Amino acid sequence: MNEAEVDAANERAWSSCIQTPQSTLEESERTLAAATDLGYARGRSYALLNIGWSLYYLSRLPGAYDSFVAAQRLFEELGDVVGLCRALNALGVYNHFIFRLDKAVDFYTKSLDTAKANGIKDREIVAMGNIGELCLELGNPQEALEYLIPAYDEMPDDFNQGNVADCLRNIGQCFLQMDNLLLAGEFTRKSYELAKRAGETIIAADSLETLATVSIALGELAEAERLVATGLSLAGETGNLSQRASLLIVRGTILNCMGRPGDALVVLLEAAGLCQDINLKSKLFKAHEQLSKSYEYLGDHSKALEYYKRFAIFRAQVQHEDSTKRLRSIQTQTDMESARQEAEIYRLRNIDLKGKTEELEEINSQIVSISRIGRRVTASLDFNTVVQTMYDCLKPFLHMDMFGIALYDGDRNQLVYKRYYEDGERRHEHRINADSESSFAAWAFRNRKPVLIANKDAEYSSYLSKPSTRKGAAAQSVVCMPLAIEGRIIGVMTIQNHEANAYAPKNLSFIEALAPYVGIAVENAIIHDRLEILNKALSDEKRSLERATLKISHLANHDTLTGLPNRRLLFELMAKSVESARRTGGRIGVVFIDLDDFKPINDRFGHAAGDSALVAMSDRLRGLVRASDIVARIGGDEFVAVITNVKTRESIEMVARKVLDECSKPLSFSGKSCLVGMSMGISVFPDDGEAIEDLVNRADAAMYGVKHVNKNAYAFSSDSAPLVRRPD
Repeated sequence: MNEAEVDAANERAWSSCIQTPQSTLEESERTLAAATDLGYARGRSYALLNIGWSLYYLSRLPGAYDSFVAAQRLFEELGDVVGLCRALNALGVYNHFIFRLDKAVDFYTKSLDTAKANGIKDREIVAMGNIGELCLELGNPQEALEYLIPAYDEMPDDFNQGNVADCLRNIGQCFLQMDNLLLAGEFTRKSYELAKRAGETIIAADSLETLATVSIALGELAEAERLVATGLSLAGETGNLSQRASLLIVRGTILNCMGRPGDALVVLLEAAGLCQDINLKSKLFKAHEQLSKSYEYLGDHSKALEYYKRFAIFRAQVQHEDSTKRLRSIQTQTDMESARQEAEIYRLRNIDLKGKTEELEEINSQIVSISRIGRRVTASLDFNTVVQTMYDCLKPFLHMDMFGIALYDGDRNQLVYKRYYEDGERRHEHRINADSESSFAAWAFRNRKPVLIANKDAEYSSYLSKPSTRKGAAAQSVVCMPLAIEGRIIGVMTIQNHEANAYAPKNLSFIEALAPYVGIAVENAIIHDRLEILNKALSDEKRSLERATLKISHLANHDTLTGLPNRRLLFELMAKSVESARRTGGRIGVVFIDLDDFKPINDRFGHAAGDSALVAMSDRLRGLVRASDIVARIGGDEFVAVITNVKTRESIEMVARKVLDECSKPLSFSGKSCLVGMSMGISVFPDDGEAIEDLVNRADAAMYGVKHVNKNAYAFSSDSAPLVRRPD
């Protein structure tokens, strides 16, 4: 392979690395080896760049980074500005993907500046598109459009179609974040069609994911599922794991919305596994959120809680990293401002030095304050505490006659101030319709933009069709700051003052810098509340299960009519009594009882009367023995009484006599009385045996002996002949 062939191979790889990253990687590695053998540095630099992109699209990020850095160094040594722009852009994309947004914007800006300085229009357009995508990632879709639309307008007809499609897709994403589903669908559909024609498979799959999200928002779930299926097929062609994971999460969301949580589980577990394998935390927490919903729909509150906790943990990590980056970005801007101030000071030779120094000190002081307030407000998991903490922290900086944080209630389409402060007094529950035409907070929420009003009477018409109708003293100065999480507006922070001109643009900037922290704190409070709900549901489910278990256990061990222990529980309780008697040397009396002439009661008075008789006799038996004794029903009209912890046979006989005396008293049915007698057989532990079954059988046999001789009497099983005893 000569130098011309190396260049041709690099051109082919540059065009194919997105569609076929694996085969492009193999070809570029061969090209790199050939260029190295030739000592051809330019060929090596472009081969390294292509290797980096192939590894990136295969989600092998560490190798991609090393290749991009090596390519950048070679391009700098060679003075190849086109290659350098490409390498800087690649490093920006890499840092963008791993959420190092401060570094991403640095590389994108260097690529843009280099392209502008050298008149490389195509690289300038690409860099503008990337900066727009970064603004989109930071939740600023309006600012993103300020880069993306000019970039799209400047793209010539022969511009790389993949870049055109990607720009259109990002414009669609901006409109999606702004809840403009019509334009989101229109631009994204153009992106998909263009990417499909150009063979840009990865961009086409990304566009399908966005279109599916639009369809979900429109309630067109079948169409959303079809789009995701097509996207997954394309992702399978490229082998892009991060794209597959993202599409699987969307599919899981669709299945949950369709009421198919079982199918969603399978899909989402695969997505979570992929995210873990490639360390894709920005998607992993979304998979866990949907998994929690799937388990909740299936009634498995334990698993729902487990995955919601995982969601909260990874969400917090991503938020923390995002907050750190935002603060670093603010610090970077301050450093740049400091440098400009120093240059200005040098140029003017100390003119206005004092004023500029004070301004710089104020900026630095605000940075410290933002960091301190951010740490305080995100330390709480209770929403009311978040509101109070923010109010207390802002009081030294701003005079506020009203302060509150409203959360969006999607079910009612309202902004709800659960807690707010007015004239220093804490108040509760104020609601505003989100589509209100007389509320600055509603305007900020709908338009995803902050509001700064210096004189409400003079300026309200710029925002509202009619003046505010809120009761109380009229506020002339107003700041409303929308609170966003992952591109979603979750609420609005509102500050008001009765006086005009109370707040300036610098106050708005201060509030805007704090807004991400407040958004995180509010989201954490919402997550905490949901965890509490899941915990309660799990506890309720556990208690319900325990109650059901107890009920089942009771039904399994007790007679349903009388509530007495049944045969199964009788034998368990007797086993414990026998074991106790063995230890203490005591005796146990087993009294087998059969009601005499019970059938005529059923025949004469009916089965309901018969049941009443059984209940009445069981109540009498329970009332005639001690709490430590046992009374069980083991058959239709058969009972067993176990007299525990006695010393002599006479003690047992005394109980038997008492039972016969009391139970011989007549029962009343429908105003008529009826006598119910009983025949009883008695065995004694350990005199008549030690096995429980034997003792019951002996007592049963003695009872039948009584039946044959006479009724309404008792006999001991140890008697040589049935010695029948009747009550005195």
